[in-house]
Amino acid sequence: MEQKNNDQFPAKRGGLLQQPRKVMSGIVYSAAIVLMLVLSLLFSFTLTAVMSVTGADLAELQGQDWYKYLSYGLYQLAYIAVVLVFTFLYKQKPREYGYRRAHWKYYIVAALLAFGLLFSLNWANGLFIDLLELIGYTAPSSSLPSLEGGGIVGVLIVVAVLPAILEETIFRGIILDGIKEIGTVAACLLGGLLFSIFHQSPAQTIYQFICGAVFTLVAIRADSLLPAVFMHFANNAIIIFDAKYGFLTNMSRGAYIAVTAVSAAALLGTLAYLIFCDKRGNRKKEGEIKPFIYGALVGIIAAGIMWIASLVTGLGG
Repeated sequence: MEQKNNDQFPAKRGGLLQQPRKVMSGIVYSAAIVLMLVLSLLFSFTLTAVMSVTGADLAELQGQDWYKYLSYGLYQLAYIAVVLVFTFLYKQKPREYGYRRAHWKYYIVAALLAFGLLFSLNWANGLFIDLLELIGYTAPSSSLPSLEGGGIVGVLIVVAVLPAILEETIFRGIILDGIKEIGTVAACLLGGLLFSIFHQSPAQTIYQFICGAVFTLVAIRADSLLPAVFMHFANNAIIIFDAKYGFLTNMSRGAYIAVTAVSAAALLGTLAYLIFCDKRGNRKKEGEIKPFIYGALVGIIAAGIMWIASLVTGLGG
């Protein structure tokens, strides 16, 4: 994902706007996390005030659809705000941070990887959760808004469409542009790590790390974040449709084993192609990661603290 200027975004103002792009990409990461936390705190305070006035029960409120939509939607508002501010300040066009046409083959690659990640990694992530449970961890339960009638459309928008577009714009667009010079392998690993702690979910740590690394690799090979958007959407959408129709959870053991085996083959085969056969976009180390870390440090620390807090809460449960 090339920029015309390898050192700075195309801005002619002082202050932060003259920082190297690696620093600013890190700041975008920190800003997204900090804004998420601020909105969550405001939501919690407002909810507490409402309960004190109305006498409503928290569990009752949490079971209502409006609460669930707000819980998912607040994060999307944070991402939208960060992307819009970045775009406004730097006058960046979407094409400049990843919204470029991708060759059709990368959508086939994306479909195979989405299938492989969802099914084979679901099993692998289950093993990681089993390990956490050995030390007393209980994964928090979460529920979607109602999927009845037209509800599935609203859920697809807030759980699949918006996260796919916004998170990929941040991670495989703005952030990848700031870390790609550390080399392809390092950028994929760092992309996976940042994506994993960003979600602050101990139970999903392994799954999200691998997804983040694979999404980054696909974006590098395609020179576009669009295939990664497709993969992200497909992953979330399949989970939503399964919640409604149960075609995965009601699968027989034999069918589950067969699907897992086929998905693992699809995942490994497609990754082998991207790593050993398709060298497009490969980079060796051309720069330091320190500037990015300086900008991202606040977000990394905040997300790390929330990850630990979530783990401790699960152990207490």
